[in-house]
Amino acid sequence: MGLVTAALIRNEDKILIAQRGRNKRFGWKWEFPGGKVRVHETPEDCLQREIKEELNLEIQIEKHFCTTYHQYPDFNIELIAFWCSIVGGKLKLEDHEQVRWVTVKEMNQYSFVEADLKLIAALEEIRL
Repeated sequence: MGLVTAALIRNEDKILIAQRGRNKRFGWKWEFPGGKVRVHETPEDCLQREIKEELNLEIQIEKHFCTTYHQYPDFNIELIAFWCSIVGGKLKLEDHEQVRWVTVKEMNQYSFVEADLKLIAALEEIRL
């Protein structure tokens, strides 16, 4: 099972979502930015590294939101999501087609990767 992180980067009532690169697996789908945890790396270190590499942003991890599990046809993931805020850097897309700031209610207008749908359901439950 792969260990994957997701950043719920909040700005007031909106959360940053990113559209996967066209040449990536699940290209054009939307996701919460993050990535795969490397060997000997904590989920928090992974998330800070991935956001810096993919978006050129420095984040502060505030707290764990939830952990979900998803089974794709050919692999399984454990997805760990954290509430985060931007503390530095200037947004530059290195891996994604575009980003948007959206409310939880607006998320149903976007086609998300399957694993992130469980995070959206959890966000809907807390009614941001």
